[in-house]
Amino acid sequence: MSRFSLFLLGMLAISSGCSAHLVAAPTRPTEDAGFTVEAIPEPEGMAPAPALPFRLQPGDILSLRTISLAPLEVPRLSVDDAGFLHAPLTGAIAVAGASLEEAEALLQERLRRYDRFGIVSLTVAEPAGHRVSVLGAVARSGTYILGSPTRVADLLAMAGGVQRAEGEAETVELGDLEAARLLRAGEPLPISIPRALAGDPRHNVLLAPRDVLFVPALQGAAVRVLGEVKHPRLIPWRPGLRLSEVLAQAQGMSADADEADVRVVRGPLSAPRLYRASLRALIQGSATDVELARGDIVFVTKHWFASATDVLQRLVPLLVVSPVPR
Repeated sequence: MSRFSLFLLGMLAISSGCSAHLVAAPTRPTEDAGFTVEAIPEPEGMAPAPALPFRLQPGDILSLRTISLAPLEVPRLSVDDAGFLHAPLTGAIAVAGASLEEAEALLQERLRRYDRFGIVSLTVAEPAGHRVSVLGAVARSGTYILGSPTRVADLLAMAGGVQRAEGEAETVELGDLEAARLLRAGEPLPISIPRALAGDPRHNVLLAPRDVLFVPALQGAAVRVLGEVKHPRLIPWRPGLRLSEVLAQAQGMSADADEADVRVVRGPLSAPRLYRASLRALIQGSATDVELARGDIVFVTKHWFASATDVLQRLVPLLVVSPVPR
């Protein structure tokens, strides 16, 4: 066991033996001035911009048709990875970044040496080059084609939203939307995915070809429930997660549990904050439901837990077998 774990257990033991040292759990983590977390600045968003005109991209598939005495028709022509279109009689023509009208003019200029009066018509058979990727903890990761102007919220819906797990008590999300990022040319855009899903136009931006939406898993963002519960477990954390919810997901308390003495360990193991909450008071309406922070440990004591030794002997094997995620 690490020195930090030993220090944590020592703090738990001391607080168990001397209840006066315990602090009543605040309703929200921010209400305790002594507990601080690293501030994560919220992205400022981007100025709303109109949809850009269609520009050809590598991978797009076009249909070519000429109006002429000797008409030419090619149903599928692909823009190669270098951005060139290879059409009959024209050779390689750079069309990446060009509009359809500009590409038609380029082809028509090349074909005039063979047909002075022919008119070239290009249509998009498949906008395969206008693709974006969704990676990480989503229901359907992969590549999606932008057939029309598409925004961040639309893309996440196309991918089926974040991954979910069916628990005994409820369905929980496994993707960390707070940490999700939209990458463009390898750089993250200054937008918040949760605010995009709420419809904020500064964050729910239009996508560009080859954008990548990455949704990380909720690893390290969890709450561990230990002690006198029916099903000790690790529960994915999300903003607003409450003490009553995690106890319900742990299938409630055992017969020996002390409903008036639920311990919450919060913060880094080098300097943890220790709190006491009462489920009994919550049920009676004389206390508020505690909002949990990332990495909290919820420990439900027994009726007869009174000394430091009792708590220490109970917590040591639990934390050794199931280390607290960070």
